[in-house]
Amino acid sequence: MSTEPAPSPAKPKPKQENALLNILLNVLLPVTVLSICSKEDGKLWHFGPKWALIVAVLLPVGYFIYDFIQRRKVNAFSIIGFVSVLFTGGLGLLNLSAQVFGIKEASVPLILAVVIWWTGRGEKPLVRTLLLNPDIVDVPKVEKAITMACARPQFDKLIKTSTWLLVGSMLMSAVLNYVLAIYFISGTEHDKQLYNAAIAKQTGWGWLVIGVPSMAMMLFAMFRLFKGVKQLTGLETEQIMLPR
Repeated sequence: MSTEPAPSPAKPKPKQENALLNILLNVLLPVTVLSICSKEDGKLWHFGPKWALIVAVLLPVGYFIYDFIQRRKVNAFSIIGFVSVLFTGGLGLLNLSAQVFGIKEASVPLILAVVIWWTGRGEKPLVRTLLLNPDIVDVPKVEKAITMACARPQFDKLIKTSTWLLVGSMLMSAVLNYVLAIYFISGTEHDKQLYNAAIAKQTGWGWLVIGVPSMAMMLFAMFRLFKGVKQLTGLETEQIMLPR
């Protein structure tokens, strides 16, 4: 009679993150609340800058808690969204100068550029997590295929190029954020309503002028990396991605 221990049950795979919900609750909805609900003209959905800031901050905080309960992982985008909304709403309440607001708007992409560049110098570049998200990509399979193909130097070169693409995108975003803040907010600091309206315009135009090109650059870097991985390993897209 065999005395071998029974194999332990396989650990359930962690739940995959809902990327659309992530962007919606960490970025789009908080910005919309700050832009639309900060007015004080008696309308039901215009409940003033203080309550608009509280509601906008609660959205990324709530998603952070929900996502942590679901996946037991810290959601970096929720932290970034929380800090960004807190600064934007806080500066809006203080009616600070356009220059100070512009520095704030430029600081988030500038910090991201530095972090992406700094981690790109080491063995665990952040760009790998961003573009080869383990919640979407079968990273162990990709790593095994790269090792079997003896293509590590070529893969590292791909990562380096992707790093510089994202750093360049973040630096461009920082400059444009500052320019837009100066353009829209200068001269409105003396009037609370004008100031809030200027912040709303700056935020809306920021998504059009900055958000769309930055997202396009990230998608280009991701598709370029995927194409390189496919050429190096022979894997198809369906094999690289986790089954959903």
